[in-house]
Amino acid sequence: MQTQHVAKNKILGQTPKDPTHERRAVDAIVRAADEIPFYSKRGGVARGLTLAQTLSSMPLLFKKDVRAALPKAWVSKDRDARAELESGALELVETSGSTEERLRILWDKGWWLRQEARAMRTNALVARAMDSVGSPYKEAILTTPVCGGGVCHTGDLTFEERLDDPHLFLNMRPDPTFWGALDMTRMLDELARHKTVGLEADPAYLAALAEHAHQHGRKIEVGGFVQLTYAQTTQAHLRSIRRAYAGPIFQLYGASEVGVLFMQGEDGWLHHAPITTHVELLRAKVPTPGSVDVALVVVSTLDRAAQPLLRFVVGDLVSVANEAPARFTTVPALRSVEGRLQDAVVRPDGAIVTCAAIDRALATIEGLVQFQLQQREPAAVEIDVVSRGDVNADVKRALDPLLLGVRLEVRSATAIAAEASGKFRVVRRSFPIDVHAAFEVLQS
Repeated sequence: MQTQHVAKNKILGQTPKDPTHERRAVDAIVRAADEIPFYSKRGGVARGLTLAQTLSSMPLLFKKDVRAALPKAWVSKDRDARAELESGALELVETSGSTEERLRILWDKGWWLRQEARAMRTNALVARAMDSVGSPYKEAILTTPVCGGGVCHTGDLTFEERLDDPHLFLNMRPDPTFWGALDMTRMLDELARHKTVGLEADPAYLAALAEHAHQHGRKIEVGGFVQLTYAQTTQAHLRSIRRAYAGPIFQLYGASEVGVLFMQGEDGWLHHAPITTHVELLRAKVPTPGSVDVALVVVSTLDRAAQPLLRFVVGDLVSVANEAPARFTTVPALRSVEGRLQDAVVRPDGAIVTCAAIDRALATIEGLVQFQLQQREPAAVEIDVVSRGDVNADVKRALDPLLLGVRLEVRSATAIAAEASGKFRVVRRSFPIDVHAAFEVLQS
């Protein structure tokens, strides 16, 4: 996040703080526990408790738990999941699964676009761009084709075939490592042709496109703003993007299973998006060198009739901004998204080094274009580096203080491969971590 923090800045036109958030959250959780067979078979939850008490009385929900249940377990008994899937009243979405097996999730028809637009509008600049008078809002999406809102735009499709109302899906290749010059020139041309106002992009994809634009004297032609999502944004990504785009850049943080959780405001903080979820931020019990106030994200959905998820462990780490005001709900604002828990380095002493901590340590190395760190065992890591010039010694010097007790090998690379999902991981760890041992699982 590169926007300056102005914690007390009042921005007109934004969603006011919701005083009913915690009461609505309790009602939604109790209703889901009563009506959804997956929960009712487990005994439901007690009534008359505060939100904190309600949540603390429930176990965490992991992806493996969700994966084991059939679709009919996730809708109320008066609904026919199969019939609604056939009619389109329910949508079956497969998540990209960048660090675990893919997960199939039920969405109520149109739910994703509704809640995403609501979250985006908490940023006043974005809301103004979406409501621009005299010209319709147009959004382009740049990510792996399998993440295009449940629609797959692969192959060689025309511009018109990749248009869906205001949305233009730019990419037709599952791995941007294999983009050719013609692919990237086409995407630059289509942004201009589309008259894109907002660009939603995977940071690695946009960084690659921006490098191509810079090399050919072109710009990323987006009239309003860029929001980065889908994967972890690094400083190297931002440097590349800024070579071809000078407009506003914001972070949008969410997950296919639960919706948009936080949207970065014009003040620089990431603010909890109202209505859609309640988010618990479970503090780390182990040291987190290079990061402060690290917490594990646990989510309860509030506005989904189909497959509400209660105390769902998304798998992400964040840095909580205790100094920033909670703007829209009682959920604290965030300083940064720190990356996947599965993508954090675990030192032999038990300390967790987040993706963002590693990225911050490398932030001043100007020649660094892309990197990926691999940890196959607690005492050793290797990092592959794509760079302009030889930066290997600088990388080792920057990371050694963070990785105490860990042997570090730095290797030059010509490219970093995407995962099978099409996403890029900046860290890959090969062994698990005990969530209950590392985080305060019950709310304080």
